[in-house]
Amino acid sequence: MMKRKSFWVLAILLILCLSMPGFAQKSKKTSDFVIGFVNGYFGNNWRAQFIDDAVAVADKWKDRGIVKEFIVQNVNDDMTKQIVQLNSLLDQGVDCLIINPVSAESLAGVVRRAKQLGVLIVNADDPAAYEGTYSVVGDHRAFIGIQAKWLGEQLKNKGSMKVVHLHGLDGNSCDKVRMDETRGIIGKYSNVEIIAEAPGGWNETTAQDTMSNWLSAYTRVDAVMTQDIQAEGILRAYDIAGKPYPIMTGDYNMGYLRKWAANPKLQTIAVTYNPGIGGDAVEVAIRLLMGWTFKPGVLIPNQVTPSLINTVQVAPAFVITKDAAPNGEWLKAYKLGNFTQKISLAQAIKLGEDKPDSYLLDGTLEDKVVEGLFNKPSGWKQSW
Repeated sequence: MMKRKSFWVLAILLILCLSMPGFAQKSKKTSDFVIGFVNGYFGNNWRAQFIDDAVAVADKWKDRGIVKEFIVQNVNDDMTKQIVQLNSLLDQGVDCLIINPVSAESLAGVVRRAKQLGVLIVNADDPAAYEGTYSVVGDHRAFIGIQAKWLGEQLKNKGSMKVVHLHGLDGNSCDKVRMDETRGIIGKYSNVEIIAEAPGGWNETTAQDTMSNWLSAYTRVDAVMTQDIQAEGILRAYDIAGKPYPIMTGDYNMGYLRKWAANPKLQTIAVTYNPGIGGDAVEVAIRLLMGWTFKPGVLIPNQVTPSLINTVQVAPAFVITKDAAPNGEWLKAYKLGNFTQKISLAQAIKLGEDKPDSYLLDGTLEDKVVEGLFNKPSGWKQSW
C-alpha cells in the first residue's frame, strides 16, 4: 500500500512540475551562451531601434564573458520563413530563442521542439501564450489606453464627434490587445463614433494612403486614433489635402515631436512603447539561462491568455503632453510606477535635441532593476 501511495505522490508531483512555467535547461553551463534573436517584422524605425537595443545589451554581456554569440534573424511578415529560421537555429544548438513572432498562433511546433531540446524561449514584444515560455512585453494596454482616454477626454462635451481608427497589423497579438483596449475606452464616450477602422501596418506610407482615402470619403473627421509611426503619415495626408490637423494621438519619434512643436495648434499626445523592450528581453533571458528564478509576484497574467502566468511587463518610459500632465485623467487607470516619466513637449524636444528625426524616445531597464526581479542561485558569485 505504501509503495502505491508513493507512486501516485510522485506522479502528481511530476504533473505539477510539467504544468508550471519554465524550461529544463539542456546544460548547467553559466556562460558562453548562444542566443538566437528572431524578429518578425522590419518595416519601420521602431523595429530598427528594437534590434539595435537588443544587440547593445547582448554586446554588454559578451564583454562580461557570459554570451558567446548573438544571432539576429529578420523576416518581414513571412511566417513560413520564420519557422525555417527558428528550426535552423535549433539545429545550430542555440541555448535560447528570443522571438518576436509574425503570428504567435503558429509557433506550437517550434515551441514543442525547443522544449524537448531544453532550449529557453522568451517572446519579445509579443504576448505569445505557450506553456513553458516567457514573454517580455511593454504594457500594451497602458500604451494605447492612455492615448484613447486622452482622446476621449478632448472630445467629450463637444457634441457628436466622428473618429477614424488606424490600428496596427492585422493578426498581430499586440495589435489585438491594443484594439480591444481602444474600443473599450472609446465606447464609453457616448458622443464619440468610430466611423472607419483599418490596419496601418505600422507603416507611414500605408497610413498616409488610408488617411487620404478617408479624407476623400468623409465630409467630417473630427479626430484620429492611431499609434506609432503611422501618425506622421496621417499628418502628411492632411498636408496634401490642405486641411487643418485633427485632434489625434501621435508618435514619439523626434520628427513627429518637432513637427508638433512647430504647429502649436496641433492637439496631440505621445506615449512611448519602448523599442528598448528588445534589450529588456535579452536581459531577462540571460539571467534565466544563468539559473536565476523570478521572485514571487513578478510574473503576471499573459495579455492574451490570462490563465497563463508567464509575463514580465514594462511600462511606457514617457507620456508626453504639451504642458506635462502628471495628474491627467488618462493616467489614472494604469499602474505606471516610477519608470514612467510624465513630461512636456519642450522636455521631450530637449531629450532628443542631438538625435535625428528617426530616433524614438526610449527606455531600457537598468541592471539593478532587472536584478530586482530575480532570486539568484545559492552560492552565486558574480564574474563581471
